[in-house]
Amino acid sequence: METFLPAILSDLLGRSISFLVQRYRQQSSVRDDLEKLRLALVRVHVTVEEAEARHITNQAMLRQLDVVREAMYSGYYMLDTLTYRAHAEEACSSSPAFAASRFNTAKRLCLLAVNEDAAELRRMVDGLGRMIADMREFVVFLKGYPRIRRQPYSMHLLVDKLMFGRQKEVEQVVGFLLQPEACGNGAGVLHIVGVARVGKSTLVEYICHDERVRGRFSSIVCLSRDDLEDMGDHSDLTVKHGSHASHGSSLVVLDLAEDEEPIDEGAWRRLRSSAMCRARGSKIIVTTRSPETVRSIKPARAIELKFLREDVYWYFFKVLAFGSVNPDDHPRLASIAMDISTEQKGGFIGATIAGSLMRTNLDAHFWSLILKNMREYTQKHLALFGKHPHDLLRKNHHPVYLWRLAESSKIFVCHGFYTACPAKQEIPRVTFQEVLSGRVTPHGRFEVLAWTSQIPPCRSYLMSCSLDTPPGPPLVLDKKKRPRQLVS
Repeated sequence: METFLPAILSDLLGRSISFLVQRYRQQSSVRDDLEKLRLALVRVHVTVEEAEARHITNQAMLRQLDVVREAMYSGYYMLDTLTYRAHAEEACSSSPAFAASRFNTAKRLCLLAVNEDAAELRRMVDGLGRMIADMREFVVFLKGYPRIRRQPYSMHLLVDKLMFGRQKEVEQVVGFLLQPEACGNGAGVLHIVGVARVGKSTLVEYICHDERVRGRFSSIVCLSRDDLEDMGDHSDLTVKHGSHASHGSSLVVLDLAEDEEPIDEGAWRRLRSSAMCRARGSKIIVTTRSPETVRSIKPARAIELKFLREDVYWYFFKVLAFGSVNPDDHPRLASIAMDISTEQKGGFIGATIAGSLMRTNLDAHFWSLILKNMREYTQKHLALFGKHPHDLLRKNHHPVYLWRLAESSKIFVCHGFYTACPAKQEIPRVTFQEVLSGRVTPHGRFEVLAWTSQIPPCRSYLMSCSLDTPPGPPLVLDKKKRPRQLVS
């Protein structure tokens, strides 16, 4: 026994030393990979910004740019996730000594090295490295294209006056509009389908201002469902370019985004046979929420507009939440912001509302309170209705119970969500953010301004709300229309 004990201890000591050496190498490798990822993202970001500032016409280069851009978003999402995740874990610990240790870089990397994220990080670094090597010809060809004349808004969606994340869809629609039609086939038709407030009208409005499109069509006309049903009267049509007297091809934009009723086939035939659609090269774009609305329209191409992917949306939301502040200087806030971004489920308006609140107060407790309210608000609606509250707001089928930072016995209820045009309608002065934060406490039924887009068509998004104080827990109706208590 005395002979075996030293041998066992020696073996255990050797294994421990080997484990520590391997762990040290893993930490060093992860540290190196993180730095390589940062440097690779800088190079890719420079290339993307330079490409977006030039008027590229080659479709293969546009496809390559889209691949590079998507890889950049994925890379930044991974970098932020690995960098900020340890700070989220730190908030869950109540021990001061343990909390302080989380700020030690070596210990954070040790946590990372023991899981499969290290292998994923290595794959991301290798993938970006190969992409950078393959971009040499792309960069050379890029210099041959002229720079785009900058406008008040450009190729990004919903970051104040900029559009973000719709470059691929823009090129798809513009490519359809510039494509010549075969003789005798009539006006080409393109459907843009997507749920409410995903950006259909914003996308089409941007395209209508594109110089390539305006140079292609002698007139651009917008129609509503009412216009379609009365094709004999053109006096109230919205003309974005040219005039009714213009001769030549026309672009007709039919906006059906506010309802889901099928198009009357007779009205559709009258549109196709109208003078503005008979001219050779004319095109029709139909925006709608439901494929059922346009199922009878054939032949036609369709583009489904979806909300941004999680990694792309985080890149967008981070700008709104931090503004000009560098998130790397506030890793604890960044970890909370990533959780809030996930709660938004890709909503552009919700991101704008939450981002504006967060920018005004760069405090971890305040941001944690926003996150806590959002999660409770989501869980309550999932328990009562089986749906995310954002989906209920888009449907406008019944009231939605909203979260509020101010402590009060009153319940914040949204009775309807709709759009308005500031040029034609009076816009309420009270903002949704003021009611959420408790700075304003209206009485009875009131309207609030959720957000006004700075991108044409510059719509304002309004909510009809109330602050109710019921004698007991409020009653809501389930799917069978029977009253049920709202659990607080």
